Amino acid sequence: MADTGDQLLREIEEDARREQWLRLWRAYGRYAVGVVAAVIVTIAGYTGYGALREAELSDNGHAFWLADRAASLGDDDEALAHFDSLVRDGGAGYPYLAGLREARILARRGDREAAVALYDRLAGMDEVESRYRRLAEFYAVMLTVDDGERGAVMARIEPLLRGVWRHSAMEMKGLLELRDGEMSAAAETFRALVGDPDTPAALRGRAAELLSIAGGGA
Repeated sequence: MADTGDQLLREIEEDARREQWLRLWRAYGRYAVGVVAAVIVTIAGYTGYGALREAELSDNGHAFWLADRAASLGDDDEALAHFDSLVRDGGAGYPYLAGLREARILARRGDREAAVALYDRLAGMDEVESRYRRLAEFYAVMLTVDDGERGAVMARIEPLLRGVWRHSAMEMKGLLELRDGEMSAAAETFRALVGDPDTPAALRGRAAELLSIAGGGA
């Protein structure tokens, strides 16, 4: 049973690494490289979804492998079909994992609306641990922060400011403020990140650079 849990952990870690394609703005692209570093570190602590049935894991794992293989070969249509089937009918945590991969492909193909809708669906999976539902919400923010309507984007960011993803959410808040030319507000946000001893080191470094851009000094 431990082996199957480890297998799922490895797949989630690999998926998190693949999620690094998500972009912010072209103007701040050089700061986007490390945005999900904290996400990857936290995902590494994932311990599984509880008691998993061997047969179910085997079937779902094979379906996930087929989807991953299709994606690796560039056959997005086949990959999407397999991932979507797992989202709808899979078990043992695979609906969530497959949904992350499906949303990534949808966004890469330019269907950000469908990708965000899928992230929202993953965020609503009650059987998934809260921090991972919040992770799906965070990925939705990353897809909408570029040119989404400000009020709607802030409505997505605000709940994340009180949870495990709060530092990354604050970075998104600051970038949104920069996007809209609210330099004083952005400087305040990035200054708070720099001054928070719990801010991950890489994120604190980006926040210090962005603080300078916002005119708040380093």
